Amino acid sequence: MAAMEQVVGRAAILIILLVIGGCSDPATDPASEEPRANQSGFTASVSGSVDGEVSGAGVATYLPPKERDPVIGSRPGYFLVANLNSDGTKEREFLFIFRIPDKAEPGDYDLVTPNPLKVGENFDVQVEMVEKGKSISYQTNTVGTITLEDFAPERADSGNSNITGTFQFVTENSEGDQISATGTFDFPLGRKMVSQDSGYSVKVAFRY
Repeated sequence: MAAMEQVVGRAAILIILLVIGGCSDPATDPASEEPRANQSGFTASVSGSVDGEVSGAGVATYLPPKERDPVIGSRPGYFLVANLNSDGTKEREFLFIFRIPDKAEPGDYDLVTPNPLKVGENFDVQVEMVEKGKSISYQTNTVGTITLEDFAPERADSGNSNITGTFQFVTENSEGDQISATGTFDFPLGRKMVSQDSGYSVKVAFRY
């Protein structure tokens, strides 16, 4: 199972948030508009085996329920929250990816290691560190919490809803190197962003 999670997790990093890169197919994706990003919507501090600071844009996008997926079978809908690295000029950058069940309400929740067989059921997180063109995934033995201060999925289509919260967690990479992270996010909450996903991943494009 651990090996499967690592393989699928790495595949996710290559195709996550494809919509942002303008690669969605408008003929099959009825919600192909650009996700709204708040340029000051995501901050985080990282310490441990590596140190770093994150400050910049973020995005929240929705994946509706899916049935008969060849990898995970059926799964509920969920929101993906992530920061967006803008120019790739830094030697070291961090990508944070949170998955939030769409039935969640404001409150405190435990963060767990992503499980490809339970996508959309739990609050999970993975961190990708890119250093000098090399990507390292931190997403195992995760312990921590995420606090949703403002989260109203029923208003996601109104244009008047934000997702706001804080997080703190500890997680490891496949070598056992550990990082701690704390941070905040606050940006528009959109529901009609992505019509489908591929297995465990969400479609995102990165600019490294």
